Amino acid sequence: MKSILIRNAKILVGDEFTEAYVLVEDGIVKAISKTKPGEADQEIDAYHQPLIPGGIDMHAHVYDPEYRDNEDWRTGSLAALYGGITTIYDMPLRLFVDTKSAVQEKIREASRNSYVNYGIIAGFFNENNYKRIIELAEEGIRGYKVFTTRPFKPDELYYPVILETIANVNGVAVIHAEDDALVAYGEAKYRVQNDPLAWHLHRTGYAEASAILRIGYIALDVGAHVHIAHLSSKEGVEAIALLKRRKARITSEVCPHHLYFTHRDVDRYGSYLKVAPTIKSSEDREELWNALSEGLIEAYASDNAPAPRELKEADVWSAWSGIPSLEVMIPFLYTYGVLQRRISFQRFIDVTSRNPARIMGIYPSKGELCVGCDADLVVIDTRKPVKYSSTKHHHKVDWSPWDGLYFYGTPIHVVINGELMLKDRELVGEPGKAKYVRKRAKSRELAR
Repeated sequence: MKSILIRNAKILVGDEFTEAYVLVEDGIVKAISKTKPGEADQEIDAYHQPLIPGGIDMHAHVYDPEYRDNEDWRTGSLAALYGGITTIYDMPLRLFVDTKSAVQEKIREASRNSYVNYGIIAGFFNENNYKRIIELAEEGIRGYKVFTTRPFKPDELYYPVILETIANVNGVAVIHAEDDALVAYGEAKYRVQNDPLAWHLHRTGYAEASAILRIGYIALDVGAHVHIAHLSSKEGVEAIALLKRRKARITSEVCPHHLYFTHRDVDRYGSYLKVAPTIKSSEDREELWNALSEGLIEAYASDNAPAPRELKEADVWSAWSGIPSLEVMIPFLYTYGVLQRRISFQRFIDVTSRNPARIMGIYPSKGELCVGCDADLVVIDTRKPVKYSSTKHHHKVDWSPWDGLYFYGTPIHVVINGELMLKDRELVGEPGKAKYVRKRAKSRELAR
């Protein structure tokens, strides 16, 4: 493997940037120095721009063999690469990923086609398949998806034993948290309206908070670590704060669409903005930003789930739920978080890299920029904004609600496992060289 020397890199040390050289050898960061540490096979200029640990997206729907027209490893991982993400955890979409063979198929596909490192979230777990969690742990699985609402909700009586089984393998229960009774109530109330806003109103923050509290107290009782996926509301934030005060092992993530869009955007985008959990109010959005800034929300994830136009251009109740977001990940959070002073640069690195790595049991090999860490590195452009266009992005679909927005923080160079993948914004790497990311037996975790 070739060695790489990155010069003129701005490295965050504490709360301040310092210029440094970074030497990469054999896929590992070998040296970080203010003076040139030695020669390398290849030398690249960071142009006095920030060098950060590669983003880790622990919630992206990339590959489902029954929905290859939506996204696949080739397109999804390439979009991630251009979004500053160097590791993806592929979340089940519609097909259950609850057997060794299903996990191994995903790994085989990714090993041939992914540009970025990849992990697998297994799911969906219920009363019929939870015992397979033990054998899936042997495949290096850390995250196990559990729903509290339709369409993958288990029998109510089995939540304790499902969470306990996950805890027994040192796993994380990744929870889609919405109260099924309140979702059903909201649907009955709003379904008569064939109006995109009705979709977003029928799943409330109360439904989210109710599910979080219930699953959180079960987790307290059985000693499980629960991770709340795609947090979307101020009530959800309040529920997590309460459970943290009770010393629950609970972490959470927030997605770019919940940090940007509000009810006011629904008329413009129609069913193209349909997501679940739903888009909420501007007040909810600000509470999510506050919680992210304060560290109450630990991680930032895409919930990438695009679909072809024909699946989106339907009435809102039958249209596909999900949008493409992998390619905006690092640029969005830098532009609307750091530049707008909603979060610090330190928090930016925490939620994009460090904390996801800790939650998934792969820290500090990944998620950190340090000597001895894996060389998953991104140089971002903080000076020149780039206009987002779905005619140029790398997702499989030809549309995006992010069209027309200008983003700072787009990647200039990307190094993955010591291989230069993106150089001066041009693709120079190939798929098939990335690695499967297994949980480690021992790691520094959050939510102990």
